[in-house]
Amino acid sequence: MAALCLTGAHGASAQAAAETAVGEAGAPYHIVAHAPGCSTAAAARHLAHGAMAAGCHRMDATAERWTLLSREGDVIALRGETPRAGAGRHERIMYFRARDVAPAAPGIVEWARRRWHDGSTAIRGLLFPASPAPVMDATARAAGGGPRHGLSRWLSYWLSYWRGVLAAGLAMMVGWPVLRGMVRWRRGRRARAICAALIARHADTLRLRRRQLLARNSYGVAKPEKWHRERDEFAATILRPALRAAGLMAQWPRLGPWVAARTEQAADGPVPRPDIVGPGMDPLDYEQHCAAELRHDGWRADTTIGSGDQGADIIATRRGLRMVVQCKLYSRTVGNEAVQQVSAARAHYGAAVAVVVSNAPYTRAAQQLARTNGVWLLHHDELRGLSRRLKDGGTRATSA
Repeated sequence: MAALCLTGAHGASAQAAAETAVGEAGAPYHIVAHAPGCSTAAAARHLAHGAMAAGCHRMDATAERWTLLSREGDVIALRGETPRAGAGRHERIMYFRARDVAPAAPGIVEWARRRWHDGSTAIRGLLFPASPAPVMDATARAAGGGPRHGLSRWLSYWLSYWRGVLAAGLAMMVGWPVLRGMVRWRRGRRARAICAALIARHADTLRLRRRQLLARNSYGVAKPEKWHRERDEFAATILRPALRAAGLMAQWPRLGPWVAARTEQAADGPVPRPDIVGPGMDPLDYEQHCAAELRHDGWRADTTIGSGDQGADIIATRRGLRMVVQCKLYSRTVGNEAVQQVSAARAHYGAAVAVVVSNAPYTRAAQQLARTNGVWLLHHDELRGLSRRLKDGGTRATSA
């Protein structure tokens, strides 16, 4: 009786150790034909001496599926499962000599089942770490308090798997919009930096063009339409190509209002020199003002007599280069007549450069005619830098 109790206790302890085994536990095994198997590990150890102890018998070919539980020296414990119609499955534990069993190559179904089990267990362990299970003695196991098997265990795996899928889906739903927003913010910030740098680089020109094009009607009301067209042209020819080259053109629809406000801010800034030209200024005074600007730029500039000037208000020379200037102090746009007059004056005085200077903008027809005849169309604020522009671009010019 004591021997049976010891044998039963040893079998129970071997089974408990097998369920916590690591390494190859659960791997499929096959048994050599007619190999002896024992119900206890102690009986299996006697097989090494050629003795067939009680509880041992030779195994015939059966439909049982054997999986590894544990190995102690030369004795291997295998779990056998036999399907039963309408009654689930029958399990038993047998002990064999190591030479009588060998690992079996798992089939595709077994391989898939093991991979599924390992994956779901890993996901459950990462997302829902469980507290350590209490240690159970042999009596509690015999009473049915051991780990769950069969359908309940399968359902547990499936619930763990779908909990992991749900958690991963929620993480993607929350994380993807945040990541996408961060990428958009960085690209928008880069696009704004490019536009701000270009606006600052062309700030002087923008201020000049705004002062030229922001005219007022007879009632003193500002007419910003021409300036707005100039601002749109600046964006189309300078800002948008730069964004396209940087691969940030998709940011333009969101940057449009910001760019317009930033351009207005730069163009409305203080000018380097105050504009002393006003609507009530005398045309002769305007000619003197333009001559003074040319002298400041290094020219020898002289105004002509009011009548009989042949289309030239100022004749300027610098280092052997002669230039004729037609001055137009207008409250409206300057047309073709000024271009025709200065072209005739260039031929009359034998000058190399012809310039029309005005406080007002020029019509499209005047710009086209100026390009054809090589006449410079300038604002009076541009006279101080004219010598450098002539040096860079030659004496033949298009409309400025």
